[in-house]
Formats: sequence, C-alpha cells, structure tokens
Amino acid sequence: MCGIAGYVSADQHEFHVESSHRFVRPIQYRGRDDRGEWSDGKHVHLFHSRLSIVDLRDGHQPMSDIDGYLTIVFNGEIYNHVELRTEYARQGARFRTHSDTEVILEGYKLKGRRVVDDLIGMFAFALWNAVNKELFLARDRLGKKPLYWFEFNEDFYFSSSILSFTSLQGWNGSFSKTALDFYSAVGSFLRDRTAFKQGRALPPGHTAVVRPGQRPEVSRYWQFDFTSKARISEAAALEEYEELLTDAIRIRMRADVPIALTFSGGVDSGTIAAIASNHLNTALTCFTVDYHTEKEPSEETVVARDVAAHLGLAWEFLHFDYREALLPALDKVLQVVDQPCNNMVISYSAQLYQTIGCHAKVVLSGNGADELFLGYDGNEVLRRRDTACMNYLPRQLSFLANLFSTKRTAPRVLAEYQCEYVRGHLCNHADDQDPEEVIAELSTEIEAAGISSYADLYTFMALAYYTCDGNFRVPDIAGLNAQVEVRSPFLDHRMVEFAARLPTKLKVGAMFNSSRNKLLPKRAYERRVPSSIAWARKKGMGWNIRYGDSIALDPVFRQEYEDALNRIADAGLDTDRYRSAWERFSQDKRNGVTYPAGGGLVMGGFMLGRWLRHHADAAGVGTVR
Repeated sequence: MCGIAGYVSADQHEFHVESSHRFVRPIQYRGRDDRGEWSDGKHVHLFHSRLSIVDLRDGHQPMSDIDGYLTIVFNGEIYNHVELRTEYARQGARFRTHSDTEVILEGYKLKGRRVVDDLIGMFAFALWNAVNKELFLARDRLGKKPLYWFEFNEDFYFSSSILSFTSLQGWNGSFSKTALDFYSAVGSFLRDRTAFKQGRALPPGHTAVVRPGQRPEVSRYWQFDFTSKARISEAAALEEYEELLTDAIRIRMRADVPIALTFSGGVDSGTIAAIASNHLNTALTCFTVDYHTEKEPSEETVVARDVAAHLGLAWEFLHFDYREALLPALDKVLQVVDQPCNNMVISYSAQLYQTIGCHAKVVLSGNGADELFLGYDGNEVLRRRDTACMNYLPRQLSFLANLFSTKRTAPRVLAEYQCEYVRGHLCNHADDQDPEEVIAELSTEIEAAGISSYADLYTFMALAYYTCDGNFRVPDIAGLNAQVEVRSPFLDHRMVEFAARLPTKLKVGAMFNSSRNKLLPKRAYERRVPSSIAWARKKGMGWNIRYGDSIALDPVFRQEYEDALNRIADAGLDTDRYRSAWERFSQDKRNGVTYPAGGGLVMGGFMLGRWLRHHADAAGVGTVR
C-alpha cells in the first residue's frame, strides 16, 4: 500500500527540488516507511511513498526488472503473487525479490498489457517500458486504489492524489459543477470524471498507454457482467460461496506484518473471523468502534463482544464519543482527502484505524457483502419489484410494458429508470458538460453490464457509485493515513462475478421478511454460530442513530451545516436540495423516525461543504514548475 506519482514529457526536463517536493507531498501520507524516485533522464520521472507490507527488506520502489528495461511504481497488493510467481517461473521468469511488485514486472514481460487479467488484488500502477518508450497504467477492477492524471501542453502527470496537481503550471483548480451535481445524486463521479474540470481518473477495470507528447490510449479489460444467471441449487451455491470466500480470506492473510479484523459480530466480519480461525488456523484480534456507556449501551457492541467470545477470539473495543470527537476527527482526516467524500464514517474509521495501527498493520474488513448479497433492510422490495415485473408486466405496469413493446431490452428499460432519477439532480451549467452527455454515458454503462433486474441494478449502482466512498475511499484514505492497509475478502472480483451470476432468490430469501436478506451468507454463518445470531435483524451502526439524534437538535451542528452550505454556494452550486433535506431530516427526527429518508443527502451536503472549507482555496493555486 503506497502512494505513486510521476510524469511523462515530450521534452527533457526535471522538476526543481521545491516543485518536486510540492508535487509528491500529497502522496506521502500514504506510505511513511520508505520513499523513492527514478528518472530515465529524458522523458519520465517516477515517485513512490511506501507502506511496507510484503518483502519488507527488498520491496523498495521504483523497482526495475532484472534486465533493466522496465521500471514500475505500484500501489496496492497482488494477493495471488505466490501462485503467479510459480506460474511465471515455469515460463522462464527470473526473480530476485519476494515482492508482489516484481511479479507484475515479470508478468508484463511474459504477457504484456494482459498481465492485469492474472492479478487478484487491489492495485494502481505505472510501468515504464524503455524499449517501447511508453508508460503503462493500470487500475484494479473495482477501483479500490486511486489513479488520477492531468495533462498540460505535452506533459502528462499522474498521482494517487489529485492534490499533487495543484502546484503545477496550467492547473487552475476549476470545479466541474456537472460532476459535483452527479456526485450529489449517486455518491461518486462518473467513470473518468473528478471534482475538477482538468483532473481525470483512470476508470476502474481500465488500462492506459501514454507515450511522450501523446494523449493516453485508454482500454477496458473488465466490467460488471450480469448477463449469465446460474441454474444452481442453494446447496451447490453455498459450497461455491464458502470455497470462494475461504480462498479470498486465505490469500488476503499473506503479509509480513501483523493482521487484525474490524468486527461488528454480524454476518460478514463474523464469517471472516470464523473461517480464519477454524479453516486457516489464524485467530485474528477483533476491533470494534462505537459509542457505548453504562447509561447508553450499544447493542452492536454487546453482540460483537459475545460473538468474539463464542469464537474464542481476542476482542478490543474503542469507545468513540460522536458528539465530542466526530467533527475534530473529521477535520483532521479531511486534510488528506483530495476530493469530496460523502461518508462521515471516515471520521470514526480514522480513529479505529489509528487504534488498530498500534497492534497490526493489515486489517481485514467485511465491506461489500451487503451490496453483493442484498443485506440491507428494504432490499426485499427489489425481489417484490422484480417478481411483479415478471408476472404482471403486460397488464399492470403500463409504463414499462410500453417500453418493452417498442423492442427495448430490459437493460435499456432499467437504464432509463436509473437515468431518470439522476437527470433530476443535474443542472445545465453553461461552462460545463451537457447533462445529457452524462446521462448517455451512464445509460451505456448500465446496458453494457447486461442488467435485467432491479436487484442487479441495485448491486451495480451500489458498487460502482453509491458505496464507493464507504467501501473503497474511506478504507484507502483513512487506513493509509493511519498507516494501516485494509483488505476486503468480499470485494474479491471472483466473489463479485459469482454474486452477479446468482439468481435473486439466493440473495433475498423472502419478499416480505428482511431477516431473510443476504440468504446465502447467513446460511454459511449459521454453520458457525447459533441461529439466533446468524438470523438476527441487521442493526445500524450506533453512530447512525446516536449522532443523527444529536445533530437534529444541536444548534452547534446547525451552525456548522450553514457554513457548509455557504461553501457550496461559493462554489456556484445549488444549496436548495440540501436545505430542504435538512428541514425534513430534523422534523422526522423530532417525530421519532430512526432513519429519515433525507439523511444521506443531509450528510452529503455537509461533507461536501466541509471538504470545500479545507480545499477550495488551495485547489486553485497554480505555480510555475
């Protein structure tokens, strides 16, 4: 886990020392164990900040291959590097380290750009080929690791953080209002877009080739695919699920440093703990964070304690006072957040990872399981909706029936359904991208994934957009800021592909009983814990309830929220939606509603404004190289 940065230029030049320092400073929090840089003296310069996890002695970067014509900077982990090392060695590869970084180099020599097909892990890397005079960029399938670029004249810059570009000549820091509108609607940015007009992201599941003085050539190597539904029994699906998850955990426990587990005692973290202990002979120390006092006990904390005891695991608890500590902790971590983050979980996650960092350098997480296997309360509605469409479409759903009668496919219908929602959040900005172009791109993405049910549409949108901050950016940024690497077995791309093949009935076991949501994982969990634990109703994290209750009536937070809205207005964005959401949220809380419908938009607006308070001014400052 590291930070990477660099540039490719048509003309020979070098950064001045001070300019170089400003360029790499935003990635240094990501790895404080080691730093390195390399230049060919002509066209390319690479920088690296390392958090040492595998091959602590010989994993220094930038790393060149044994023949000296390939050089790489790599952020992430290749979990199957042991198997690939054996496979590549049989094909003639030579190794001088035990690092997964060198496995990428040797794999590239054997397979070229298709090496990414072999990699199981989370990664973003830049590999300079001195023979072909080209830089090869790659990003993992789900986008767990960030990779951004900025072009000016004939110079191409890349980095793990957009903030690297703010010191460069040509960077003006202009926000893309259309991109921020899209972000407010779905919680992430579209494909290669960022919060800034000039900043671009390499999309998840894509590679790019950059030659000096030329535009990047971008190619897709992986995408979500819901087209092939398996005809499989529950018993067979359960065995495949357990086999996949066990292997995903096994290879994520490869590290030359101590490993821990974030733990709620629920299905996901509980299953990881049980498999690690019972099948892989590793008892992971479990860590839970919540607000828990004698007067205000947290139900989730009690469950986590009891399940850890049942599994015979060491358990550590971190009490976090949301009312007192949330905003100070939030402001501290936002200093390194390079784009808006709509998930306030980043605040207490930062505290949790800081605590874990005293005990372990790698932490496993149950992230992603609810999105893959439909584990949230309310997901049962998706099965009802899909069943209604199949059984009664011709007679009762006239709108959809008319669409189908004009030869439109199910993916097209569902794309239009999703896009209509997003369209309602986009405004026409004269100096920005046409909203209809954005809608067209999103529609194309949904159709290409072969989505033919509301259940699959939910999973796609959740993993591609809605939960990107919670599942990917929060663990990446907050974890690395605490010098902890977060690994998520459920987000193994093989598990994602398996879940995409499953029929909805194996995820949602009943149409009117939310406790049967996430059916397959609960079947697996009940093999390891009492049924009363495995089939318990999903509980919200304590902070969602407690902090929501407190801020609705808290004049201090109301003042902070107003400041956030003012920051949004200063950026030229509409604040009416956030203000209306706040009024509804506060009223619902006064009426005793636990999870008001507008809570997500309220927090999204607050987090956007809070981020702007830290970064709006700095983003527009440009200095000469």
